Amino acid sequence: MKKLFALFIFSLFTTSIFASEHINLRDEMMVMAQRLNFANRANSVEEFQQNMTAFIEAAEKSKVTQPPKWEGDVSQFSGYQQGLQKVIDVAKEAAELANQNKLNEAKEKIGELPELRKMYHKLYK
Repeated sequence: MKKLFALFIFSLFTTSIFASEHINLRDEMMVMAQRLNFANRANSVEEFQQNMTAFIEAAEKSKVTQPPKWEGDVSQFSGYQQGLQKVIDVAKEAAELANQNKLNEAKEKIGELPELRKMYHKLYK
C-alpha cells in the first residue's frame, strides 16, 4: 500500500511539473506580447527600457523551455532557440537605440518583432 501511495504521489508531482512548464512558457510568451505593447506606447526612454528589459528576460526564459506540444521531441529545439535569439537580438538593438535617446527609431526597430513572431510561430508553435 505504501508503494502504491508513493507511486501516486510521484506521478502527481511529475505531472504538475510538466503542467507548470507549459503554463510558464505560455505565461512568458504573454509577458513578451504585453511588454512589447507597453514599449510601443512608452513616452520616455526609461519606460521603454523597463519594458524591453522585461521582454528580454521573458524571451530568455522561453528560450530554454521546450514547448510541451513537442512531447519530448528535441529535434526542432535548436531552431526554436535560434529564432528566439533573433528576437532577443532585435530587442537589444532597440534598447541600444533608446539608450542613445532615439526613442522613435527604437520603436521602429521593435516593429520588426511581430513579423518575426508570425514567422517563427508558423515553424515552431
